[in-house]
Amino acid sequence: MHIRPQYIPTALEESPGTIYQPNRAMLLFDEPIASHVGDTLKINIAENLTSSNDANTNTSRSSTLSEQGPGALSSMGGLLKEIFDYSGKAAGSATLKGVGQVSNKSQITGSLIVSVVEVLPNGYMSIAGEKAVAASGNTTVLRFSGVVNRRDIKAGNVVSSSDVGDARIEQVVNGVATDVATPGMMQRFFAGLINFW
Repeated sequence: MHIRPQYIPTALEESPGTIYQPNRAMLLFDEPIASHVGDTLKINIAENLTSSNDANTNTSRSSTLSEQGPGALSSMGGLLKEIFDYSGKAAGSATLKGVGQVSNKSQITGSLIVSVVEVLPNGYMSIAGEKAVAASGNTTVLRFSGVVNRRDIKAGNVVSSSDVGDARIEQVVNGVATDVATPGMMQRFFAGLINFW
């Protein structure tokens, strides 16, 4: 995720350079804007995502069946009489009820410094960066990548996460808290077995 600036010969007066240009003095009204590979941007992350899905299923069915024999003659007897005088009824019903609800709410706020990974032919910039914080046995890693338009860069090389195209935000937490909150192998096995039945 770490991108180093490209080395450009300083002998060329018209060298495009990067924010840092040793052969060019910066004027008072100049403001350095990230525009080359290796330049850095500050991403202000303010993402709120809420989603919900409800499912409610209720079905029922009932059926009744009756059967009547043709009737036995007076001359019939025994098993033959019982067969012809047969009368029977059958009834059945089936009911299915199911309720499911899934809700998801995530909120990420903060800031992250990213590097310009590639300058696209249309002038847009691919950016990527990550931040890792380790404390009290837990490690939190925040990764961010996307595409930025130079016009969306504010003063101080700051870009809002809502202005980043193809944005990908990934937050990974490893440590004691994750181990406790993650179901064990036997728990997952029996949960899958119960869902199968």
